[in-house]
This record gives sequence, C-alpha cells and structure tokens, in this order.
Amino acid sequence: MTHVAGDPMPRDRQDAPAADTRFLGLKANLAKFFLLAALVPPATVAIARRASEVEGADAAAGWTTAGIAVGSGSAIVGALVAGWAADLGTRSLRSRWWVLFGGTALGVLALVWMSLARSGWELAAGWGLAQAGMSGAIAVSRALLTHVPAVRRERSAVVMIAVSSVGLLVPIAMLMLLPGSAWGTSICLALCAAAVPAIALARTSRRAADPGSTQTPEPAAEADRAAPRMSWAAVLVLGFSSQVALSAYLTYHPLDIVARLGLDWDRATQAGTLVLAVALLGLVGAAAVMLILPRVLGRTLPLLSLAGVLLVAGLILRATTASLAMLAVAGLLSGIAIGISTTLLFTAALALTTSERAGRRLGAYSAVIGIGQLLGPSLVLGAVIAIRGVPDYSALFLLLALIPLGWIIIAVVSMLRQRRRDALRSC
Repeated sequence: MTHVAGDPMPRDRQDAPAADTRFLGLKANLAKFFLLAALVPPATVAIARRASEVEGADAAAGWTTAGIAVGSGSAIVGALVAGWAADLGTRSLRSRWWVLFGGTALGVLALVWMSLARSGWELAAGWGLAQAGMSGAIAVSRALLTHVPAVRRERSAVVMIAVSSVGLLVPIAMLMLLPGSAWGTSICLALCAAAVPAIALARTSRRAADPGSTQTPEPAAEADRAAPRMSWAAVLVLGFSSQVALSAYLTYHPLDIVARLGLDWDRATQAGTLVLAVALLGLVGAAAVMLILPRVLGRTLPLLSLAGVLLVAGLILRATTASLAMLAVAGLLSGIAIGISTTLLFTAALALTTSERAGRRLGAYSAVIGIGQLLGPSLVLGAVIAIRGVPDYSALFLLLALIPLGWIIIAVVSMLRQRRRDALRSC
C-alpha cells in the first residue's frame, strides 16, 4: 500500500475533535466510579457468601482467600495487558474507549458467571476474569485523561481521586440497605460502567477524511507546563510504598480496634467504621482543596513532605492511643495525607507521560499499585513477627510510619539539591 504524503501513518496519534474532549474528564471519571463500585460487593461479601453456599462453611474461608488472591494477581496482569492494548494502532481516543469497553464487558460476563457458580473453582476463575477486565478498564480510564486538554487535566485527575473514594462508599451503603442483593448490585453497577464507553463510542465522531480538519492542536499550556520534580521511577516507588501502607492499614484496622479498645465485634465494627469515615472525610477534603487550588499541585516536593509529616503523625498517634476520639483524629490525619499523596502521584504520573505512551505507562502505574495492595499486608505483618515474634498491632503501625518518613527524607534531600543547583547557576 502506498502512503500518501500528509496522511497519518497507522501508528500516529490521532487527536480527537475538540467536541469529543469537552466532557472527556467527566466520562472517564464516571467510568472509573462505576468500575470501582462494581468490584466492592463481591470483594466484601458476595464471594464469601457464595463460597459458603457451594463449598460449605468449613471450606468457605479457604476458597474465599484463594479467589481473592487469584483476583489480585489477575488485576495486575489485566492492567498491564489493557495498557499495552490501549497503545496499539492509532492510539486515538476512540480506540481507547473500545479497549475500556472490552475490559468492562469481560467483567460483566464474569460477574454473571460468578453469580451462577456451582463450585469454588468457578468462583475463583470468574473473579480472576472480572478483576482482569475491570482493572484493565480502570487503567485505561486513567490513560484517557491524557486526551483531556492540559488546562483541565489536573482538575480531572484530582476529581478521579475523590471519585475513587466515593466509588467505594456508594456500594457499601447499598449493601447496608439491601444486604441480600450483592450480586444484583454488582452486575447493575458493572452494566452502568459498560454504558459509559458505549455512549461515548456512539457519540464520538469518526475522523474525517482530511486529518487537518478534525485534529485539535495540543494546547499551548501543554508545552509550557513544568514537569514535576520527580522521575518516573520515583513515582512508581512512591506509589508502591503508599499502597503498601494503605493496604496494611485497612487490613489490620478492624483487628487492631478490637484489641486496642477491648470491644466485642459489633461495637468494634461501629467504632472502626467511624474512624474510616473520618479518614475518608479527610481524603475527600484534601482532594477538594486541591481541586479548588490546583496551583498547589505544582509544589510537588513540599506537598510530598507535608503528606509524609501528616501520615507519620497519624500512624504514631494510632499506635500509642486507646481513645476512640484520638483514633478518629489519627484517621483524619492519615486520610488527609493519603489524599494528598495519591493525588500528587497520579497528577505527576500524568505529567510525566504523553498520550502516545499513556496506555503502557499508566497500565504499569496501575499494576504497581496493585502489587503494593497485594503484598502490603503480608510484608508488614511478616516484618513485625520477625521483630516482635507476635502480631503486635502497635508495632505494626509504628513500622508503617517508616514509609512516609522516607517520603520526607526524599523530598527534603531533593529540595536541598535543587537549591544547590539553582545557587550554582546564579553564580
């Protein structure tokens, strides 16, 4: 085939018309909201209940653990594969919507299969497929933000972090109101997630024959925007470490509440939910402040050190108090810190990539986060047992405080080096 001068090569990026990106941030955030919400009911209650029904109460715990482990590993693979697929071909907005739709459709079918499963093997395999498809779609939803004009991109990224928190909260509230409808809730939310890319594909105009008539030039702000003073490797390392801390915190939070406050499980559940609600309030509040004042995101290293200080304070307070009120304060400090750090790292990841390689890069970012979530609880608890000989939760939270302490050291050293370089240039 002869290539005509001026026509795009098959692997050239094809920018979407301006009309197609006007509400792109909103649509990408809606897709991620429904995807996250659809995964909550199986992970929290539906898998364990189905395992108990098909394998018996004695074997339910083992099959639940196996299914969750298969799903976690599949989520990592799904993010990498979907990111690779999103960078194939023209790497256009339309082609990436198709990848997101495909992953979501796989997740819907897998959830339906799980709801009808008659063995533990079917349940585990279904959860693996659901996690692979939907986690891959979540990775692509992050990559879609690279098509958003630069003047709106950081705001869209901040909203995506806040949406993630709400996406976890809404299905929990639905399960409290309708405790017996976990599978129906999950499948309905997954269908809503599939509807978002389906509508986007139906409304996205196809590229005109003359590429110059529909291509949108990259906004000037894109080229002028200063890259964060953080390397891509640093973003991945910090993203991994933050997820290790977060996953370990959430995993051992209920057990620590029972041991620390000396409550029965019903009262401990209420107390633990209160602490998490306050932490969630802090997270969403931090994201809201950065949404209102997006310029603060340009101060990468000071923000990172602030998040580190708040998280160290919250974890030390958590490890040393037996008061519910102080535990709530510790949760608030930790929630603000996690809100700052996750928003900062995600916006840095967006700033350090381009639309041409967004799929692979943000797929890798999603996979690293998944690895941190998978390994975090066992890594931290194993370290505590190696040091103390028993699962001491106070020691566990003190050990977690070393992670944000590392952020502070990295940020301070980087700021001192930058000041030294600036001083040498001015001489």
